Amino acid sequence: MAIAAPVSRRALRALARVTLAGACALASHAARAQAPSVLTVPRLAQFESLDPQRGFGQTEDQVLRQVYSTLMTYAYLERPFKLEPDLLAAMPTLAADKLTWTFKLRQGVRFIDNPCFPGGKGRELTSDDVLYSLKRYADGNVNSKSWFALQGMVVGLDDFHAATLKAGPAADLTARDVAGLRKVDASTFTIRLTHENALFLHALAMAPTAIVPREAVQFYKDRFQVNPVGTGPFMATQALARQGTMRLVRNPNYYRTYPGVGAPGDAGKGLLKDAGKRLPLVDLLEMPLIEEDPPAALKFLRGELDWRPMDRAWFMKMVMRNADGSFRLRDEDAAKFSIYGVPGLETEYLLLNLRDPVIGGNRLLRQALAAAVDPQAVIDKLWNGRSRRLQSLVPYDLPGNERETGAVARPHDVAAARRLLAQAGYPEGKGLPVLTISFFQTNAATHDEYDLLKSQFAAVGVQVRGVFMDQPTFTRAMENGNYQLASYGWEADYPDPEDFYQLLYGRNVPPGNNWTGFANPAYDRAYEASRFMANGPERLAQLRAMNALVQDEVPMIVLYDPLKFGIVQNWVGNFKRNLMLQETMFLSVDMARKSKGLR
Repeated sequence: MAIAAPVSRRALRALARVTLAGACALASHAARAQAPSVLTVPRLAQFESLDPQRGFGQTEDQVLRQVYSTLMTYAYLERPFKLEPDLLAAMPTLAADKLTWTFKLRQGVRFIDNPCFPGGKGRELTSDDVLYSLKRYADGNVNSKSWFALQGMVVGLDDFHAATLKAGPAADLTARDVAGLRKVDASTFTIRLTHENALFLHALAMAPTAIVPREAVQFYKDRFQVNPVGTGPFMATQALARQGTMRLVRNPNYYRTYPGVGAPGDAGKGLLKDAGKRLPLVDLLEMPLIEEDPPAALKFLRGELDWRPMDRAWFMKMVMRNADGSFRLRDEDAAKFSIYGVPGLETEYLLLNLRDPVIGGNRLLRQALAAAVDPQAVIDKLWNGRSRRLQSLVPYDLPGNERETGAVARPHDVAAARRLLAQAGYPEGKGLPVLTISFFQTNAATHDEYDLLKSQFAAVGVQVRGVFMDQPTFTRAMENGNYQLASYGWEADYPDPEDFYQLLYGRNVPPGNNWTGFANPAYDRAYEASRFMANGPERLAQLRAMNALVQDEVPMIVLYDPLKFGIVQNWVGNFKRNLMLQETMFLSVDMARKSKGLR
C-alpha cells in the first residue's frame, strides 16, 4: 500500500517543479513559490467514483468538495449550521407563489484549465452548466444513490428521471425540456417546485448536485470519474488514483474568501484573523490513503499528517476527562497538538436484508437479532464511551430526534432474544444457518467490531461470519442484495430528519439508498406526509409512527450516534470542525513550525 511521503525538502522540490510547470500558476506569487504550504490529511477508504452525480458517500465527499462547487454551501464558522451562497452571487429569491426560486450566478467563475476545453483553457460557468448538471443528477442511469434529495420536488424532474430510465444508459436526454428548470440569461435561471419546501435549498449544497461541464463528461466518458473538472478550491493535474497519495494543487482562480463572521468566541480563538483572504490558504493538499489506525497515528506523531480522526487506542493514551465532563490532552501533548470533539450528526446501524430468504420473511427472527445486540457495549468497548445510544434513526442533535419524538428502541434483552428466536422457529439457534455480517472496511478496528457483535449473537445461539470488503465492493453487494446483515452508517447530508427516514422509503429500494429492500405502505405514507412539513407536533407524530414501524419490522438495528474526536497539529490554523462541509480550504499551515516539528 502506497503511503504519503513526509513533507520534506524532496516533497517541496517536487511541488516547486509542479509550480514551474504552471500547474497551479504560482509564478505570480513569489513568496508562495519560495515556500509552498502543504496540508496533509488522510483518506480512510477508497472512493468509488469522483463523478459528482455518481459518487455519494463520506469517502467521495471528502474529495469531491475539494475540486467541485455547488450552488449553495454552509457557513464555515457560524452555528447553528447556516446556508449561504457558493456559486451564487447572493441568496436566491422566492416568488410570491412560494414555489419559484430565482438564482443569479457569480460573475467570472471559471472551470479549471483542462484538455476537454478548446485550447485547454477553462471557460466561464453559465446557467447552461447548472441546468445540464441538474438534469444529469436526475438521470436514473447516472445517479442511483442521491436522487432521493430532489425526488418529487421540481416540476417535471420526476418525469425526466422516468424518461431516462426508459431510454437506457446510452441515451443523453439533457437537451430535453424540464418544465421546472428555466434559463433566463447566461447567469440567471429559475427552478419551480411542486410543493412549498423548506428542504429544497439544502439539496443544492450536496456534493452530488455540484456543477460539471458537459465538455468534460463527453471528453472523458467513463474516465470522468477519476478526472475531475470543476470550479473548486483545489484541482487535479492528472487522473486520481483510488490508492496511494492523492495530490491536489491550489486553484489560482478560486473565487471565495475567508469568512469575516463567526460564532460567539471565534474571534478570541483567532478564527477570524484571515478574514477576507483569498481561499484556499495552502498551495498543496495531500490526501494519502491510510486505512489502518496504527500507521496513521505514527505518521501524525512524526508530523507527516496535519490532522486525523482519533482512534480508540490513541484516545485512551492521550486524552483525559475534566471534572466538568469535557476532554483535554495530557499536558505533555497539549503543547504540540489540539483535540476536538463534536456531535457526529451520524447514525450507525446494522442493515438487515429483507430480500434474503432466511431473514426477509421472518420478522420474529429480525426482532430476536435486534434484542441480541447491545449498542451500549459497542459504545463502551469500541468507542471509549464516545458515542450516544440512539432510540430512533435521527442523530441526537438534529431536529426530530428522540427527545422530541419520544421514540424508544427495542432494548437489549438476552432472554427476550432467545424467546423470539424460538418463536421464529430456531430454538437456541438450532436449524438457523450461519448468518453473514458484511463490512465496508478491512482494518483492525472493523475486525474488533465484528468480534464483539459475533459474541453478542453467540450469547443467544446465533452464529455469524464476517465478510470484509473495500467500499466499492461493499456498495455493489448492498445494491445487488448480496448480504444478510451489514454494518453501515449515514451522516447528515442536511440537518433534517427526512435525510435519515428516506433510507427506508419504499421508492428508494436499490439501486437507491434503501438497501434493506423494506417496503411498507404505512411507513411510506408517513414519510410522504412528513417530508415537506415544517417541524412541529404534526410532523413529530409522523416521525413517531415511522420509528414504531422500524422497531416492529426491524429492517435495520439502530445503534448509536458517534461523538467525533480528532487531533490537529498546532501549526495548523483556523481549524473548526464542520460536518456540513470540508474544512481544508479554510486551513492555514505555518510551514516554519511544521518543518521544525517533522521528526
